[in-house]
Amino acid sequence: MAVLLMRLAGPLQSWGASSRFTRRETEAMPTKSGVIGMIAAALGLGRDASLAGFEGLRFGSRSDQPGTLLRDYQTARNERDVMMPLSNRYYLQDAVFLVGLESDDALRLEEYRHALRAPYYPVFLGRRSCPPDGPIRTWMSQESLEDALRHAPWQAAEWYQRKALRNESMFPEQCFAQIVVEPRAGEQVNGEFVDALADEPVSFDPRRREWRPRRVVRLPNDVRPEPTVHGVAPTSPADDGADTTASVFDDDAIFNTVAGARGGEA
Repeated sequence: MAVLLMRLAGPLQSWGASSRFTRRETEAMPTKSGVIGMIAAALGLGRDASLAGFEGLRFGSRSDQPGTLLRDYQTARNERDVMMPLSNRYYLQDAVFLVGLESDDALRLEEYRHALRAPYYPVFLGRRSCPPDGPIRTWMSQESLEDALRHAPWQAAEWYQRKALRNESMFPEQCFAQIVVEPRAGEQVNGEFVDALADEPVSFDPRRREWRPRRVVRLPNDVRPEPTVHGVAPTSPADDGADTTASVFDDDAIFNTVAGARGGEA
């Protein structure tokens, strides 16, 4: 088996799986249909193209930076200046996720990876109003989907990692990332709650959009990924709020350093 890992980050994300009418909700983590739609756009597939090539993929995601929920109250008028129904749309702000697709066809995953490097159509994080913060970062793993998500380095923004590492009381269980995966076909999951989402895309054709339900399960133990920032130690009560291990580039330290140097020159 091979796994394609993708880092999904942007100012806004929205991953709907059950939106109806004027209420457009978002899941707390990326959806399989949203990620496959993103890859289909990168490959240059039209909305009416067959999705048979995406069958058999197993999907999982890890929440490295959960973000916060934003409600956008929208009004609109049509071309005849008639007020359209009011709507509420929900987004995740400043969230960062690691998602994985597992397949026994590594060449197919490599094709997806190359497409994401130079997408044919623009790619979005769930909705057109949610562009990523830059090119989608991807890499391959030869581990299982679960292990690939467990062992990948922390993908959260540096400021978030520093804040979490300094003040671990923000995370009562001392765990930073939860993982949700799709069980293998026919796999019996014992002792864990198995949910279902209408999230297996069958057709993106606007005239007949269709999804099948798929099973999802949260792994029992959240993981603490390896940080990608260094020189930060947790704040202890004895520190009295002072942090003597911060990097010179952390928060306003660089500006204080520059200001102090100028004061010395004067």
